[in-house]
Amino acid sequence: MRASVLRLLLLIPAMLVMAAPTTAASRPAAAARAGSRAVATSACNTPADRQFDFWLGDWRVIDAHSGRLVGFDRVRGRLRGCVIQQSLTMLTDLYRKPALGYRMAGMSISRFDGQAWLQMWADDQWGAIVMRGGPRAGDAMALTSIVPSRGRDVRLVWRKYPDGTLHILQYVAPAGSGKWTQYGDLIYLHNR
Repeated sequence: MRASVLRLLLLIPAMLVMAAPTTAASRPAAAARAGSRAVATSACNTPADRQFDFWLGDWRVIDAHSGRLVGFDRVRGRLRGCVIQQSLTMLTDLYRKPALGYRMAGMSISRFDGQAWLQMWADDQWGAIVMRGGPRAGDAMALTSIVPSRGRDVRLVWRKYPDGTLHILQYVAPAGSGKWTQYGDLIYLHNR
């Protein structure tokens, strides 16, 4: 498990470079390199690698309890579809840390490591969490923190619905207790 986490952490710098916009000057060189070798299929083309594709897109994030728009989330496939990169911007104080004068923003990277999904979340207020998990019954994905964060375990459950909406249920438990309490329910609507 530690080796998988280390691989994920080592991917971060490469993902940030790959996520950078290309310039007109860089395109001809990239095209020449691509033309000089045979086209290979992605190393990430198994059904397991595609389990999180339902999350890809531009989303409006609604707090299920208040019905208010609380943020925008952009979720993209990167590195030939092997990595999922999330960029969340909150519009309200829903997850703002007390005494900070700005609203939370954060990002994550997720990848299937051949056995399970790994995700590293980092934001500008609360810190970072590394999670691991996979599919659950009922069209859901669940990831649980590998190492406690601030003395607690975190679990996120993505549930997709036939109309294209998602719910992301958020749970917390005292570290190692397994006594989960729901603290958030976010509804994701396609941002059209």
